[in-house]
Amino acid sequence: AISVSKFLQSELKKETGLESKFVYNKIDKKRFRNGIDGGKIRKILKMKDNEKLLLFVGRLSPHKNVHNLLKIFDIVYNKLPNTRLLIVGKPTFPNYFKKLRNRADKNVIFKEFVNDKELPYYYAACDLYATASLWEGFDLPAAEAQACGKKVVAFDVCSHPEIVRNGVLVKKNDNKAFANAIIKLLKTNS
Repeated sequence: AISVSKFLQSELKKETGLESKFVYNKIDKKRFRNGIDGGKIRKILKMKDNEKLLLFVGRLSPHKNVHNLLKIFDIVYNKLPNTRLLIVGKPTFPNYFKKLRNRADKNVIFKEFVNDKELPYYYAACDLYATASLWEGFDLPAAEAQACGKKVVAFDVCSHPEIVRNGVLVKKNDNKAFANAIIKLLKTNS
């Protein structure tokens, strides 16, 4: 058996007693790399030069904790009003998605579908990648964002300690610390 992270390797052992080898998901370094121009995406999003873009990529399901990311973004926006949040992901739970849309304001952009070929340009367009997800076997978007030279802010859960090499891990559910990490990194980037 193969697990995609040490975290999943230990979960499998705990739940089933099965031993497995862990092999991380491979990131296509030709596609996801430093130096990609995200300018076209920023133009499509009608972003001004002085605006900062936070990005989340993933299925819009409750365990991805996007509702909490919106709360965190409120804190960030109060301190840095030139910030916008782009959420790229398929709304797999229609009612959950409706709640997210109703909760979000005009500074939150939802993009339900992005062609896989375009994805690297979205990472390139952002200033910072953020995920409030509470369960990840292997956080592929976080790994792809880092391959594109972006810092990541995530909760210190599951596979994140293994995956997040460039960025900040925050104590689970500490929204204030999460928002402060984002604010600090965005200010450093300006």
